[in-house]
Amino acid sequence: MDTMRSKLNKWVIGIVAVLLLIIVSGTIIFIRSNRPMQQAKEEAVDLAKQYANLETMENFYWFNREETYFTVTGEDQSGKEIVVIIPKSGENIQVLDAKDGLNEEAVIQQMQTAHPEITVDKAALGKFKDQPVWEITGKDDQGAVSYYLFSFENGEEIQNVS
Repeated sequence: MDTMRSKLNKWVIGIVAVLLLIIVSGTIIFIRSNRPMQQAKEEAVDLAKQYANLETMENFYWFNREETYFTVTGEDQSGKEIVVIIPKSGENIQVLDAKDGLNEEAVIQQMQTAHPEITVDKAALGKFKDQPVWEITGKDDQGAVSYYLFSFENGEEIQNVS
């Protein structure tokens, strides 16, 4: 009876050890995989504070097309809602008045109206051919991924890549 209980205790201890190892490994992988995103966000917010007097941050977007852009939205020191588009190089930062374009909610609504067959996965704000644009990523019923570009200023659909 004692040997049976001893074997059972060893099995339980072994299972707990394996589960702890999986949890710790998963946590380490998760933290390391998010480090580049967190670092980019921190640097973008710092640049937005420096060049656009960003006071509070609302959203951060990582945009990859022809070039990489980091975009921060929020309010400046006077309370005006702004959009700060930062090229990966950190040069030629563009500051836009948020009221001069569509916000994320509005562009997603426009996307769903224009393409109801697509389920939206994410939106990102950046630049394409020197024009501020929203990129909407989504999937159709079969799981095929599509990318749509909409003008930040007027919501016009610029490009569709399926």
